[in-house]
Amino acid sequence: MGILKFGSQIGQTVKNVGRMKTIVTVMAKHGLAEIAERIQLVKLIPGFSVKGDKEKEKLTLPERFRLSFEELGPSFVKLGQVLSTRPDLIPEEFAEEFKKLQDDVRPIEFKSIKHIVEEELARPVSELYKSFNEKPLAAASIAQVHEAELHDGTKVVVKVQRPGIDKLIDTDVSILFMIAGLVEKYIEETKTFNPKGIVEEFFKTLKKELDFVVEAGNMSRIRKNFEGHPEIIIPQVYRNLSSTKVLTLERLEGIRLSDKALLQEKGVDIQKLTHNGVQAFYKMVLVDGIFHGDLHAGNMFVLKDSKIGLIDFGIVGRLNQRTRDALGNMFLALVMEDYEALVYEYCEIGISTGRVDMDHFVKHVRELVEPYYGLPLKDINVGKMLMELTVVASQHNLKMSQDLMLVFKALVTIEGMGRSIDPDFDIVKEMGEFSKVLFKTRYDPEKLTREFTQLLRDSAGLLYMLPRQLKLILKRLTNDEWVTRIKIDDLKQYQETLMRGQQLLSLSIVIASIVLSSTVVLIFHKGPSLLGFSLLGVIGLGLAALLCFIFLISYFRK
Repeated sequence: MGILKFGSQIGQTVKNVGRMKTIVTVMAKHGLAEIAERIQLVKLIPGFSVKGDKEKEKLTLPERFRLSFEELGPSFVKLGQVLSTRPDLIPEEFAEEFKKLQDDVRPIEFKSIKHIVEEELARPVSELYKSFNEKPLAAASIAQVHEAELHDGTKVVVKVQRPGIDKLIDTDVSILFMIAGLVEKYIEETKTFNPKGIVEEFFKTLKKELDFVVEAGNMSRIRKNFEGHPEIIIPQVYRNLSSTKVLTLERLEGIRLSDKALLQEKGVDIQKLTHNGVQAFYKMVLVDGIFHGDLHAGNMFVLKDSKIGLIDFGIVGRLNQRTRDALGNMFLALVMEDYEALVYEYCEIGISTGRVDMDHFVKHVRELVEPYYGLPLKDINVGKMLMELTVVASQHNLKMSQDLMLVFKALVTIEGMGRSIDPDFDIVKEMGEFSKVLFKTRYDPEKLTREFTQLLRDSAGLLYMLPRQLKLILKRLTNDEWVTRIKIDDLKQYQETLMRGQQLLSLSIVIASIVLSSTVVLIFHKGPSLLGFSLLGVIGLGLAALLCFIFLISYFRK
């Protein structure tokens, strides 16, 4: 086994050296030989030398990188596409150039596709499908899509992973990680971009995209989230005809969202269409916490009755409740044109990489948003502004997560598509409308009751255990049981202070709960009224005020 393992390692090393030669050759071909030499990449390949192309050096540096990435294939194209959404991590001119990266791949011959399907699903294609179109419907860097029909007549599409793509990506990523280390070592100014961290995050994203079982799970979950929303269609996944490398889905037939002329010809209600699309996006991001991470015209279809069909869930973003709340507040700040609140929410959801000077940050943001003051909200490009704010945030030691960047990228795309088919499209107005839905979702009486019950349960457990734990700690302190032998004077006074703090904490939790519950009752006008206000809500707030008064008297007396 040891010999086999050693042989495998040698084989992988030889493969890596061969691929490195290709990478360096392509870099030199596109005018990047000087960079390859600067990071000592050439020295890692024995007996190898490169000569730069002087003609290509006339192009800008971002253009030369884009051309190199396109020629080097799927891993590099995907990396460039990911980086195009991160102007906070790389210079803006690179991010803009990488947006032009396109998959340029030849279709795989059907013989190879058939072999993968049969190997993955362990049955002949003829048994699995009634018919299987040998000509691909679409071909991309990771997979190829074919039309097919099940034996019961159901029309489906079959997504098949390109043969060997997983091994190629593993090889490329290992080389990219090594190159990132060399870049950090020999190009000092790149350390702030954290090249190794970028490659590591990229690899995690790409591995998920390569696993079609993960994609199937994402689709099924999002499809379930839209039950009761007939305006949004997510294809059904046929699990018995799917695996890690094969994905069989319900076929959606419709019009590309970008085809405005055909949409008008078919009498599609454009305003209803854009409204449904944006509201669905907000629902995924702010309510469900799982959303389509690669929204563009190619992944969205207009079906009958202005319904919207979404496909290709290889990239999916996830947001926890705290981030969703902060993002909702951020959108509300945009609607209210409260840019200082916007800065605060950026700090709430950002990942701190150092000290944040809030005054300087607010000043910088104010300078950025000043040109927007006085403009009609519908004329403000919200996605672009959020991307610009993200760049500013990165200059103040605040980094956004990859999932948040997917949200901002999607907003840019949605705004562009919306305005291309509807000149009156107003994404900020749509935000305002959804904020009402969000408010009702957040402060739904049943949800608040559940949260309040959980709070009481947790508080009761805490209050029940606290005296015992406190006595145990005090006993150990008085018995000199701590290893560090801490001596505390006036121990009784500390004990009284802690007990009093416990009582005040309990009272403050009760007051906060009463205020929250009473506010909800007032908002939703539950029960009898007094001067137009809910009587129960007024009584609740009055009780909270009385308890607060008692709280303050008790605090200042002691």
